[in-house]
Amino acid sequence: MFFSGAAQGAANLLILCLGLSVGSFLNVVIYRLPEEGLSISRPKRSFCPLCGETLKWYDNVPVLSWLWLKRRCRTCRAPISPRYPLVELASGLLALYFFNIFGLSLNFIFHFYLVMCLLAIALIDLDHMIIPVTTLVYPPAVLGLINAAINPNPALAGPWLWFKIEPMFGLAGAAVAGSLLGLILGWGSLALVSAAYKLARGHEGMGDGDPPLLALIGIWLGWRAVPMVILASTVIGLFSVGVLMILAKGRGPEGGWGQKELPFGPFLVLGAFLFLFFGPDFMEWYWGLMY
Repeated sequence: MFFSGAAQGAANLLILCLGLSVGSFLNVVIYRLPEEGLSISRPKRSFCPLCGETLKWYDNVPVLSWLWLKRRCRTCRAPISPRYPLVELASGLLALYFFNIFGLSLNFIFHFYLVMCLLAIALIDLDHMIIPVTTLVYPPAVLGLINAAINPNPALAGPWLWFKIEPMFGLAGAAVAGSLLGLILGWGSLALVSAAYKLARGHEGMGDGDPPLLALIGIWLGWRAVPMVILASTVIGLFSVGVLMILAKGRGPEGGWGQKELPFGPFLVLGAFLFLFFGPDFMEWYWGLMY
């Protein structure tokens, strides 16, 4: 805890509200970034995507407005997707989670920025089968290397690399080395899989944005996380495809999701979140068995 008593509760409430507000903006990013003719800054005010009516400020309060409006646009009465309040709520809880780990610090801001980018990547890829690499992958990747240098974490390098690099280049050098190795391993492994698939099948089997996305994950979580994220995302992806195929059975040629290609990006993001939250405990248990 970084505060005490009532001050801690007030700080948590403030950070939660901040996270909810960022989640509201994130919904704008997710909707507008892939759409031609729209920008994040123009138009300035949010609007209903169906009737085009500009939203009043009291209709744009995170989560509460969705409940107050009974999940419908005030003007055209079209249903509002529950994804909007879910993104806002997820953003608020993630902000609260990292605040209680890092306090009000650069580490908190950097990690919160990372997970917001990952969340946006997953939902944009799910909707449009694209990953905006230039805007949502490269900036947090650069920030990840900076964070490794100014907030060095031994977990990025792992015991073997840490003992090799740290005596020569110090804490920051070892952490950056672990992040750079994560970048190379993340990008290289998926690029190799993509090239092998294309050679064997004669067509692309993976999006161009997936290798840099895994490179981003490797930078922030370290090289040891890359195999685990690949394994987790593959297992979750195969399970999801199986479930969707079962649900689509008996619907004829228009089988809905059973006939639709699924992007790999959302599963990579989910694997990254699993490692981000549970990976350190798992690695500590694993290395405890090894030594």
